[in-house]
Amino acid sequence: MKKTLTALATAGLMMSATQVTANDLGYGFSWSGNLAFTSNYIFQGMSDTERRPALQGGFDVAHESGLYVGNWNSAVRFGEASPEYMEVDVYGGFATDITDNFGIDFGVIHFFYPGAGGSAEFTEVYGGVTAGYMDLGASLYIAYETDGDYMNYQLDLDYAMPMDTFAFATLGYRDFDDDDVGEDRTYWLLGLGYSFAGLDFSVAYGDNDYSGNKEQWAFTVGTEF
Repeated sequence: MKKTLTALATAGLMMSATQVTANDLGYGFSWSGNLAFTSNYIFQGMSDTERRPALQGGFDVAHESGLYVGNWNSAVRFGEASPEYMEVDVYGGFATDITDNFGIDFGVIHFFYPGAGGSAEFTEVYGGVTAGYMDLGASLYIAYETDGDYMNYQLDLDYAMPMDTFAFATLGYRDFDDDDVGEDRTYWLLGLGYSFAGLDFSVAYGDNDYSGNKEQWAFTVGTEF
């Protein structure tokens, strides 16, 4: 999941060249997992670890009907005095292919941070479309924060290239309802990767137009199983 199917790219990890292996559970159910180590957890062009490394991973359970549930986790760091040290995302939804090259996805995701109390929790509902043509994949998602604090729009692209290499990009916009809650921002991420021996190695650059933000770089190695 990684931040609104989320996001599947902006957490500093993009494994677009490797197909997820579905492990059969019977009765139409299957499961898959992911695990990664990144030098910097980049989210919307900013570091959620103060440019420090993070271990990340999660799992999904899906049914052939299109229903799915899952969990994704990452170490986080927002400052010396901040009680948040881990992000836990729990989500569920429905995804299905309309044609061979076009699909839809709808769901809800809840973010919480153990140790920080309930004030750090929030929930998004999201909807998106996915498309693919030859070696190019694309997805466009809209997420709404259930307290009405913001709307988020995100476009993800990935392209499988020769010799087990791949490229990926993200362009997004977060629109806050009130300036007291947050400052509107446009963010982006660009990356290149290489798949070898069941692992995906990638390097990514992220940034945004948020005032005072510094550009971010991350090296990530991950796998899906």
